[in-house]
Amino acid sequence: MGAPMAARLAGAGFSLRVWNRSARADALPGVERAATPHQAAQWADVVCAMLTGADAVEDVFFGADGAAQEPVTGKRFVDFSTSGPRAARAVAARLGARGARFVDAPVSGTRGPAERGELVVLAGGELEDVAALAPVFTAVGKRTLHAGPVGAGQALKVVLNGLGCQHLMAFASMLRLGERAGLTREVLVHAFTEGAFATPAYRGKAERVLASRYDDPDFVLELVLRDAELCAELQAELGVVMPTHAAARAEVRRAVEAGLGEKDLFVVEELYTKDEV
Repeated sequence: MGAPMAARLAGAGFSLRVWNRSARADALPGVERAATPHQAAQWADVVCAMLTGADAVEDVFFGADGAAQEPVTGKRFVDFSTSGPRAARAVAARLGARGARFVDAPVSGTRGPAERGELVVLAGGELEDVAALAPVFTAVGKRTLHAGPVGAGQALKVVLNGLGCQHLMAFASMLRLGERAGLTREVLVHAFTEGAFATPAYRGKAERVLASRYDDPDFVLELVLRDAELCAELQAELGVVMPTHAAARAEVRRAVEAGLGEKDLFVVEELYTKDEV
């Protein structure tokens, strides 16, 4: 996600210096590389992160040679990652103590929408900061939803992903049930992607599901489990019991434990054999 988002920012005319924990940034021609997060961030007015969760954000911002090493007064930090509202508030407090501003801005969408600049940005922060960052958000997304203060963007993303987890398990289990009933995969996928319950997520996965092609993932199943755990944490924090989400989360965990975690999320259908739907 980070590489195509950075490419969109470069294409919009922003001057970038990038750092990545892997080699993916090497796919960005004409963009300056940094040796450390601190080196990437030290000259910038805006520091953007797209990482795999709260631990990674903590390390990249506040670890050795982190992006939030002094001086950061006046800088705006943006976290596009999905890390949860509690983590967002903690990061904001630490950055605020150093004189920096923070907006949590997780995005809705996978690699394809990121490449096309069609993500939806779910922003949490002061209105002034969200407005100042509008050119950044416009470069990577088709719409920005200001959810509220810091942490609200993460809360919205967690809730949205909770919905997505249940959608995913409904799709996978009903696909296998339909096949067990003698319906062809093609008929089922067309019904799921063109009928009354079609969603962009279903439509975007139609060709992949028809071909059962899950080895080149847009979004891996183990990250669905991470997001489901964040949703469970939010439920516990609020004293809410949601059995439908708990059941979907348990099935995703079962699929990850079965060795499917590094494949595309719709591989979860393989959890169900002909005798188990």
